[in-house]
Amino acid sequence: MKKILVADDSKIISNIVERAFKDKYEVLIAYNGREAIDIIKNNVDDSIIGCLLDLNMPEIDGFAVLDYFKENNLFKRIPVCIITGDVAKDRVDRAFNYDIVDVLAKPFTFDSVREEVEKIINLGTLR
Repeated sequence: MKKILVADDSKIISNIVERAFKDKYEVLIAYNGREAIDIIKNNVDDSIIGCLLDLNMPEIDGFAVLDYFKENNLFKRIPVCIITGDVAKDRVDRAFNYDIVDVLAKPFTFDSVREEVEKIINLGTLR
């Protein structure tokens, strides 16, 4: 089964995403950046087809995860959408310096997260 990685320290966000996709994808959940990187390292079989990534997380933040993606050329393999409650222009601009697909502002709706995940998955099949 194809997998989606959700890296967000909010259990509410991870539960929304898990409920939205549990019938279609396996949802892998990381509550901080270190867990996200570990999950990516343990799934090198191309089964992760998309990532929803929060920028503000404990231990290692989303920007460090983006750096890991860049250093390991993972953006072509795993499309990334930023999910964040901090939509300050400088942080959003900084995120777009990476090869991300989009930024989805919190709070988001069930339908908007479904649309965003489908977008990153479809983009990933084109890369």
